[in-house]
Amino acid sequence: MPVTQPVFDDVAPWPELNPRAVIGGNQPPIEERIPAEFRAALLAERPDFLQKLDDLLGKPATDDAEATEGAVHRAKCDSDETLAKCASLLAILRAAEKHVDTVHTAEKKPHLEAGRLVDGQKNALNQRISAGRQIIENLQFKYAADKREKERQRLQKEAEERAALEALARENNLETALPPAPEPDPAPIKAAPIRSDDGATVSLGVEYVATVTDYRRAFTHVKNDAKVKEAIDAAIKRYAKAIKATDKTELAGVKIVEQPKVNNR
Repeated sequence: MPVTQPVFDDVAPWPELNPRAVIGGNQPPIEERIPAEFRAALLAERPDFLQKLDDLLGKPATDDAEATEGAVHRAKCDSDETLAKCASLLAILRAAEKHVDTVHTAEKKPHLEAGRLVDGQKNALNQRISAGRQIIENLQFKYAADKREKERQRLQKEAEERAALEALARENNLETALPPAPEPDPAPIKAAPIRSDDGATVSLGVEYVATVTDYRRAFTHVKNDAKVKEAIDAAIKRYAKAIKATDKTELAGVKIVEQPKVNNR
């Protein structure tokens, strides 16, 4: 919904988008152009590269043909000799991967540099916008904090008045005449949205922010959390590697077992 009047008296309306301001040209769509350019670069010095790759890896099924198997599907590893042949096959695959990475780096570079220039423009503007947003959000936060403090003071005054009334009632044996205490408000700040003239809405509420003061004790609350377990696994692996742990190393709460390792060069 377009803004037709100023937000504040000294803030002009945001201009409507000009539908004739269109980005683009006569080039093919980028989702067609980039794959074609990448393929051409891939085959420039190795015109048989993709065919060799199919020979190694096989071809996936298409509407016109069934899937085929490649050398990796026919490979065996049941002796030292075939283990070495597998190493040779891996060397070929690593060379193919390196060729793809080299082409990728070369093809991506101009787009990367253009992207950095665009990002620079975006970041410079967004930094200014973010600073402006922060000014306004700080004003809103201060208003919300002041409103909440006034509410606290009102509730405290009511509680003190209630306590004084109860004390007076007890002194005069009139407890039964006291009205019941009001139920506590579950929403300290009313969350009903407030709408501006141009349709923007804002609502007030509260959130509770937790700050860890004792990590040992706090851990007991989250020890079964999947992300915590994942972080512990990663930290233990780094620690075990750093101390060169073996299956004879004793780490409380950790099991270390021997596992075969293959190094291809």
